[in-house]
Amino acid sequence: MESLLSGELIAWLGSHTRWLGLAIFLIAMVESLAVAGLVVPGVVLLFAATALAGGGDLSLFGALAWAFSGAVCGDLLSFALGRWFHQDIRRLRIFARHPQWIDRGESFFRRYGMYSIVLGRFIGPIRPIIPMVAGMFDMPTWRFLLVNILSALAWAPVYVLPGYLAGSAVRWPVPESFWHEAGLLAGGLALLGLTLLVLLRTQQRWSSLAAAALCLLAMLCLPQAEPWLTVVYGTLAEWLVSTAWPRLSAVRLELQPLTGEAFLWLLYLPVLGLLAVLRHGWQLLFLLLCAILCLALGLLPGMHSTLLALQLSLLLGVVLLGNRHLSFWLRLSWTFYAGPICALLITAWLLLPMATPMVLGSVLQSAAAVLLAIWLVERGGPLPPLSPHWSILVPAWPMVAGLLLLAGF
Repeated sequence: MESLLSGELIAWLGSHTRWLGLAIFLIAMVESLAVAGLVVPGVVLLFAATALAGGGDLSLFGALAWAFSGAVCGDLLSFALGRWFHQDIRRLRIFARHPQWIDRGESFFRRYGMYSIVLGRFIGPIRPIIPMVAGMFDMPTWRFLLVNILSALAWAPVYVLPGYLAGSAVRWPVPESFWHEAGLLAGGLALLGLTLLVLLRTQQRWSSLAAAALCLLAMLCLPQAEPWLTVVYGTLAEWLVSTAWPRLSAVRLELQPLTGEAFLWLLYLPVLGLLAVLRHGWQLLFLLLCAILCLALGLLPGMHSTLLALQLSLLLGVVLLGNRHLSFWLRLSWTFYAGPICALLITAWLLLPMATPMVLGSVLQSAAAVLLAIWLVERGGPLPPLSPHWSILVPAWPMVAGLLLLAGF
């Protein structure tokens, strides 16, 4: 069955590309659907379908929208199934033969509660089961719907972008050594990310300082690595300034408001003002330290103080403020929500255009500033968390501010 789905179906879609959007919707829905998601190779199918979309005429926004809609609908159907049958669902033949599937889902849901829906999106074996278990436990529908939509917003880019970019890359005219240098760059960034994860996972008092030092070292090494990455940097620069792709020019115009000072002030002033009114002095100090350290790091030799670095430092800072009371892996899951808006910002600055090394340096600069700020603030004790309501509303503000600017307000 798997070879049929991943072979003949994909071959059919390759010759009937007008159905790609609907196919992505159905694959995302089935992959999130109870029972079906356990037996259908959804990840493989989704990668193949999005790769076809990237090599065809379906826009990236269209692929993301179809995948997002399918994921939301699949989880809603699973939730309705659990709400309708409750514990009677265990009598179904497939669950009677494999009771451990529901048992694992119930254990995970009891442990993490509402957050299990977020985490479950990215954990294959329990992904289709958690929404059904939430329905079995009579989770309020409005709460499930809210978390379902938010988690799907993070899930869609993570699962769609790799396939879409791989499909688009087939059509890119690149020099012979481009993919070799691109592999070196991607491997170096992956190794850096894995090392940061290991350092932060230790959860020692020195972890944030060590991670900040590593980001700073990587930032200082970027100029030294440029001679080995001249082809990939040069090719990217040519693509980004090219006028041959009307779609790229349209995206550049649409995202241009995110690269101005107005967005920076719209990010900082409401958040800092709110924390001052609420008298959250430590949280206010943390965000101010993030900004000051970000500017200070930009004064280092060969570095640049950019608006992008300041924007990213606030985004990472407010996400940290919203999850300080959670366990490590739950805190990590919050980064999936910062991911889409950060990716949007980085894309906007690349299309401005800003040189790729400067963009990478800005990302490392903001990460080093936030990690160093959290280490300085927590030297006297843990950073107090925001109240439950503000821990959701404050991190959501950057996305709201970005949407307001993009909508022309």
